[in-house]
Amino acid sequence: MKLTRSVIFGALVVIVIGSCAKEVVEEEFSPTESHANYREALARLDLESTEMGEAWFAAERSAMERPAALDPPAAEVVFLDPREPGAVGYRFPVSRGRRVEILIEAEHDRYFADVFRIPEGDDAEPVLVASRPDGENLVAFEARSNEYYLLRLQPELLRGGRFEVRITTGAALAFPVEEASAADIWSFFGDDRDGGRRIHHGVDIFAPRGTPVLATGDARVTRVGRRDRGGNVIVLRDEERGIMLYYAHLEEQLARRGQEVTAGDVIGTVGNTGNARTTPPHLHIGIYQGGWRRPVDPWAYFIDPPLVDPPAIEQAELVGGWARVARRVDAPAELPRAPGGRVAHANRNPFLQGAGDTFDGAEADLQSEPGPPPAPFVTELAAGTAARVTGASGNRLRLTTSDGETGYVELSALATADSVGTERTLAETHLLRDPRVGDAFGELEAGARVTTVGETTRGSLVLLPSGRAAILDPVPGS
Repeated sequence: MKLTRSVIFGALVVIVIGSCAKEVVEEEFSPTESHANYREALARLDLESTEMGEAWFAAERSAMERPAALDPPAAEVVFLDPREPGAVGYRFPVSRGRRVEILIEAEHDRYFADVFRIPEGDDAEPVLVASRPDGENLVAFEARSNEYYLLRLQPELLRGGRFEVRITTGAALAFPVEEASAADIWSFFGDDRDGGRRIHHGVDIFAPRGTPVLATGDARVTRVGRRDRGGNVIVLRDEERGIMLYYAHLEEQLARRGQEVTAGDVIGTVGNTGNARTTPPHLHIGIYQGGWRRPVDPWAYFIDPPLVDPPAIEQAELVGGWARVARRVDAPAELPRAPGGRVAHANRNPFLQGAGDTFDGAEADLQSEPGPPPAPFVTELAAGTAARVTGASGNRLRLTTSDGETGYVELSALATADSVGTERTLAETHLLRDPRVGDAFGELEAGARVTTVGETTRGSLVLLPSGRAAILDPVPGS
């Protein structure tokens, strides 16, 4: 395999593609050196027609079409061989109001990390929403809808190595009542009101009368007034997120119309004005996305998910090596879930797909969580199959076959390290073939020693003295 021309590009910048509800990213500007620019350069220099160029484009497609499934928080150490163009994809659900942080630790800066929203429908094209900023190792964005997202990680040609990927989520906004928490939410979006004639379009946070009520982020005060149902109310407009925040039942209104506020600014105090006169003091807060006709569940905006770490990565030292499947196994492309503990304060939205505010006629968006996950891809591995250990997550190892199929298995399903194969001496000269594409790349003379790993669809795979993997073909008459 020979690469006759080379092209080197730098890291990505943040990019956002417009839609009716754009994700929120740290900064919005046009890319100068991106995955798209790099692939266009490969095509312009006719490198996409080379063996290595074709493999790079094929890896890009595979990462998009057959991603590994995960549910944040999750982490993986992954290996991409510099000699074999590769990429990995991760598909994960995100609820509206969550901030996603993707931290990537790498041996170099010559890789692309792009996040796409996956619209519903088999024919819908993924939408690019965020990319790794130049020279940084963090990709962060806020979800504006309940969707599945896909992270594609791909190094430049001849720039593989080890990467550690960590994906976590948290609340995008600050909590709106001082020294209160999820434990103080006693009424949820979707609860019945007026004997079932309407539903509660927000959450109620109970606190002593006079407790400070806070702005949740950068916003502008668009209304300070009174309503029959809500009593003393304040409305904030968060332009960046395209939402309005409705604060009701206030005792005092300590903001003025047109005022610019930031997270933590005191804008009022907890009370029970309006139709809350017979209840203990509390703040009703509702969130509207795009207009008063679309209330949405505030829970994910204010409440962090349970604070659990991704599963500890075991057997990371095996990543990059080879293994032989010891017994037939089904290997799903799904990272292990974080250990679940009891959730102290869960969202009790009766729809558990919820939304909300208290304006008459509002049509609540009843979807507060992404739909059921697609089934993960499953690779069937026969006993004796040779595969590269290309990742480790929790107590699972990612295997990649010579055909590019990938999935996760437990260590007990493998023969690895010293037991991976049998060392033997060649009795004749053999032609060396690439296990991935089958092309010849050299010869090995009689007397050379190799280690047999296992079987592939192209024949028995061995490790050469250099550590490179190959399929051996006897040379006739040698």
